[in-house]
Amino acid sequence: MVVSAFVQSTRALMAKFGVDAPDIRICGLTLDSREVTTRLAFVAVKGHALDGRDFIPQAISLGAKVILAQTEDKSEHGHLEMRGSSVIISLYDLPDMVSSLAAAFYDYPAQKMSTIAVTGTNGKTSVVQLATQLKSMLGTRSGAIGTLGHGLYEGKETEYTPEPDGTTTPDPIRIQYILAEFVQLDAGQAAFEASSHAIVQGRISQVKTDIAVFTNLSRDHLDYHANMDEYAQAKRQLLKQAGLHTVVLNAQDPESQNWKKFADRKLNIIWTGVNEVDPQITSESHCIATNVRYHAEGCSFTLQSSWGSAEVSIPLFGTFNIYNTLSAVAALLAQGERFDEIIKVIGNVHPVPGRMEIFPFNQSGNVVVDYAHTPDALEKVLTSAKQHTQGDIWCVFGCGGDRDKGKRPLMGQVAELNASHIIITTDNSRSEKPAAIAEEIKQGLTRPEKAVFEADREKAIRYCLSKSKPGDLIVVAGKGHEDYQIIGNNRTDYNEREVIARLQQEYSK
Repeated sequence: MVVSAFVQSTRALMAKFGVDAPDIRICGLTLDSREVTTRLAFVAVKGHALDGRDFIPQAISLGAKVILAQTEDKSEHGHLEMRGSSVIISLYDLPDMVSSLAAAFYDYPAQKMSTIAVTGTNGKTSVVQLATQLKSMLGTRSGAIGTLGHGLYEGKETEYTPEPDGTTTPDPIRIQYILAEFVQLDAGQAAFEASSHAIVQGRISQVKTDIAVFTNLSRDHLDYHANMDEYAQAKRQLLKQAGLHTVVLNAQDPESQNWKKFADRKLNIIWTGVNEVDPQITSESHCIATNVRYHAEGCSFTLQSSWGSAEVSIPLFGTFNIYNTLSAVAALLAQGERFDEIIKVIGNVHPVPGRMEIFPFNQSGNVVVDYAHTPDALEKVLTSAKQHTQGDIWCVFGCGGDRDKGKRPLMGQVAELNASHIIITTDNSRSEKPAAIAEEIKQGLTRPEKAVFEADREKAIRYCLSKSKPGDLIVVAGKGHEDYQIIGNNRTDYNEREVIARLQQEYSK
């Protein structure tokens, strides 16, 4: 483990930040007072929900020898205070320093690998996973960090380690720790999801980033960001990452023009797109899919790029997965990978768990599991499903409680426009009543009486299996790779992929 491999003196570490500190040996940093040991320094910062300084007494009781505490008084920067056997070092603007502190402690791991940061409303996980798969198939050990967790890619059965707090992008200490682990395991590439929360909170501010990928922008997280403009600006802050040399942009998302506008002129831009794109794009660096065909096994298309052209078939469903594949390919081409070598392996990519993942059934419609939990994502999943079947589309979905309520009727509207049958269910209802959330979803329906409400997700899926016919597709949206449900104050085990795999066995008898 990295923790046992990195031991530093607080004197040497803090000297890099102009602070004279005592010579105390520590083997790591933590933002969580519950993790404190005698060898871990507690970093006490004021967060968005909690103030870490309130937990300093707990850290002291657990034996913390070093505590780095935020101060708003510039004159107190570097002040030392002893409380028992613990030394508290006051640091001005500590929240902005955490990423730098962690990078320095773990010896700047991102500088020892190629790095790809992926942001956007939808597609982040898939682009990270596809770039990791492709790079690994080309012979370079590669790690991924994101919604599925973190780890090195070891093949189709790779099991990623989930983050304890369930975040898409780990905290600024944790991500440097993970990157340092990747370096120790001889990884040559790290691809990570950069959520808007992580960007504005500075979690990745000191993660050297070679390539930034922007996938798309649509409504999400407006419970956190004031409006869509603020949300878009948060994403674009990725352009300020240290080390950035290339940006991969979606030519068919209007927000990409703002990325181009605010990008440093020295940055290389690679455009991606599907079918009809602005002719200007093909005069610049590009990676475009034309002559797209959809079939039961996936998608086929002509990959036209500034590096060459080839016919390609991938075992993935939906136009959005073509976009995701193009983004991953463009990132690798920007690293200097050979076009013809990428073409040799691209057909071997596999679906990302819980992302347009197909579960076949013999006597009913096949089930598609997807993480889609925004109006835009749900629309993309449903329109993609229609491209791959002539049968009916059944849509099982819900909306999270205590989150952006404005998207609920929009989700209903999208489902009604793109599915033959609607089944509204529970999706992390939290403190809200599932039936109340369902009624808000129905406000977007022109025929709410035709929608079925079944709060129990497994029962909702069983309803579709009992009513659908072979050739139909049952899209079960919202949970994807997740293995839990949050109802009230209880977090219960619920792995939708395992539930459907069990139903496959049951319905095959």
